[in-house]
Amino acid sequence: MAVSEQVLDREDVLERRRAHWFPRPGRKLVLFVATMALGAGAVVGGLALFHEQGVGRILPGVSIAGVDVGGLTPDDARTSVAARLADLSAGSVLVRSGIGSTSVAFTAVRRVPLVDAMVADATARGRGGTWLDETIAAIRLRLHPEDVALRLDYDHDAAAAAVRALVDRSALRAIDASVVGGGSGGFGVTSSVDGWTIDEGATVAALDGVMRDPASRAGTVVRASVTRSAPVLSTDDAAAVKAAADRVAAVLQVRANDRTWKISTSRIRSWISFAWVDGQYRVQIDRSRIPEVFKNIATSVARPVLNAEFLRDKHGRIVGSKADRAGRGLDVDASVAAISAALEARIEAPSAPTIELAIATIAPQLTTEEAAKRAPLMVMVGSWTTYYQSSAHNGFSANITVPTRVLNGTVVAPGAIFDFWGGLGEVSLRTGYKLGGAIVGGHSVEGKALAGGICAASTTLFNAALRGGFEILTRQPHWYYITRYPLGLDATVSGSQTMRFRNDTASPILIRGFASPGIVRYEIWSIPTGRTVTLSRPQVSNVVPGADSEVLAPDLPIGTTERIEWPVDGKDVVVTRTVRDAAGHVIHSDTFVSHYHRMIGINRIGTGPVLS
Repeated sequence: MAVSEQVLDREDVLERRRAHWFPRPGRKLVLFVATMALGAGAVVGGLALFHEQGVGRILPGVSIAGVDVGGLTPDDARTSVAARLADLSAGSVLVRSGIGSTSVAFTAVRRVPLVDAMVADATARGRGGTWLDETIAAIRLRLHPEDVALRLDYDHDAAAAAVRALVDRSALRAIDASVVGGGSGGFGVTSSVDGWTIDEGATVAALDGVMRDPASRAGTVVRASVTRSAPVLSTDDAAAVKAAADRVAAVLQVRANDRTWKISTSRIRSWISFAWVDGQYRVQIDRSRIPEVFKNIATSVARPVLNAEFLRDKHGRIVGSKADRAGRGLDVDASVAAISAALEARIEAPSAPTIELAIATIAPQLTTEEAAKRAPLMVMVGSWTTYYQSSAHNGFSANITVPTRVLNGTVVAPGAIFDFWGGLGEVSLRTGYKLGGAIVGGHSVEGKALAGGICAASTTLFNAALRGGFEILTRQPHWYYITRYPLGLDATVSGSQTMRFRNDTASPILIRGFASPGIVRYEIWSIPTGRTVTLSRPQVSNVVPGADSEVLAPDLPIGTTERIEWPVDGKDVVVTRTVRDAAGHVIHSDTFVSHYHRMIGINRIGTGPVLS
């Protein structure tokens, strides 16, 4: 195909170019815009590249607890931070107080930095939104770095348990005062001591602060506060209780039946103890020990009860009754209560030093009124007791005991005469009598007289009748005076000699006899008449001193002796008895004259051979 070329002149070409060019100002704008577009693209491209390079890494400018982790992957950051903060979990802190201390190891309370949480926080810094937002945030972080605060974790309960163990171990508990002693040494006071203990709550709070403080490292000291605890019983309180105990222990007098006894301070102290009662420290009195003071008091106060008693003759017939008498004894329970109350009152203030003991009346089982319904009431109008030595001289008591038992229960009717031998009946070896001593020819003989020594019975009954005011008919003194009998008022009996008296009252009388080896007693009972008996003092005259003698006895070994007679003074003795009736009129006026012979003592001196 043919091509035609058209040749244009230079002007024409220029004209055409002008037709396609812009004006000069517009061209610069286009160039500017184009340049800006190219620059923006370059920036955007650079930003995109920058963002792409930080993907999966912590943005620069971020640190964790002062550890720069910018640009690190989370794993690398975790490793770096863990290494740098390892000392937060190593070592221990010291909890110290004035009364004790303890070390709390970080491992024991599991104190650890929360690395994962802090790394997660660091990784999240600047992240979120579009890639452009994250890129802008990265630029901002470079200009204004951020630090993720240290985060720590630890076991609060384990730390609190460590503090509690320290509190329990180091606590100085308060010691109460007390009152001690007693008896003869008196009471004393032990002083109280204040207690001290660690303030557990404040100490746990302080330890919490240290464990959470990032600056706390091994060797940190926690100062534990200490609180004072006062004792329940102070020294002053105990001194007041001691003063009360001293008041209680003062001498106490007890009185009964016009007699007074003292309970000593040492005795009362032995009853005292101290104890907490209803929240108060008080004096305690052991009531169970109070009766120990009554041993002698009870004996002095006691009076046996006497029941009314029927009086019977030797045949068992009731002839009268004997009045009762109420007994008395110490009421131990009531007396203990009275003493205890008096002592307890002293706890608060001094009390009266003397108290009355309680006396209990013991009623008889058979009263006088009940007995009198069956028999007339009798009283004992006369009695006498003789004490003697049981020996061969009286048949070893048989010659006194047998007649007394025979005469016991004898009734003498009004106006009747009592005869000693007549009342005894048969006196023989068959009836229980034995050979005994007697005065024969003015000398004492042994083992040759039946019923020898029976004069102790006759003399005792004579004295009972004498004091009963009855009419005395027959009475004879012994050959010489025997000291166991009332001077001038003995009554010897023998085969031809007796003792007799008359019941010159309007009522029967009952003779009661009591005998045992070494003692014989007679009582005469009758319906009371109101008689009174007065005996004069013995009038002694014509005293002839006794003498002693020695007789050689070839039947006794040399160096031995035998007394067969005692020296006795001779004398005359006069005793007067006056008996008056209830109106005071004289019924009997008797003069009893006793002529006692002088006795020469005989002491046999052995001259015979010594028995091998």
